[in-house]
Amino acid sequence: MKLFIIVPWMLLTACASTAPGVLPTRAEPGPEPEVTLLWVGQAQAERFHEGAWERVPAFDYEFTVEQRRYGNHWESVKHLRRRHPDYDGSAGPREQTMYFRVDLMAAEPSGSVGLRLASTLGPGEGTTDRAFREARLVFHPELSRFAPFDTYRIRQHYEYEQGRLRETVSLDKGEQPWVRNHELAALFAPHRFQAPPTTR
Repeated sequence: MKLFIIVPWMLLTACASTAPGVLPTRAEPGPEPEVTLLWVGQAQAERFHEGAWERVPAFDYEFTVEQRRYGNHWESVKHLRRRHPDYDGSAGPREQTMYFRVDLMAAEPSGSVGLRLASTLGPGEGTTDRAFREARLVFHPELSRFAPFDTYRIRQHYEYEQGRLRETVSLDKGEQPWVRNHELAALFAPHRFQAPPTTR
């Protein structure tokens, strides 16, 4: 009889575990962002093999990005899912949640804006323009020297008027490319429905 009492208690204790997450913790609600954007998309992957790029559908993924923009920094949470049954895990877990903080530096006379990056991918740096249309980001993860890559390089093209984001994510070993992902995402911004949405 005691077994039936102890087992549920153990299950409840496990469910109440405070395992660390990827997001910074805070006790109070954060400040209200100036802009909140949601990007929903898919990525097609290629691997650099014998001097040429070849498609590797097993590395494809779908993703969402919650992007909150404040006065002097942005915070983004990306949820990535690889569904192909042949994915081998070499680019990370099949399902991932990643956190990014982008701190904006003062704009240069040329119009370029420097970026300081902190993320679950590691620290990094980057540049963008004053309108935040074109960005280049570099992340330096802490990985085993036996890993097939040691650097993330990201190029972003924000096409606000078309409600679209194009992004290339390259996983490189030094200057040698290994895998790159071509992301295409649609923009979803807050709005109200005049009536319940229907799928028919």
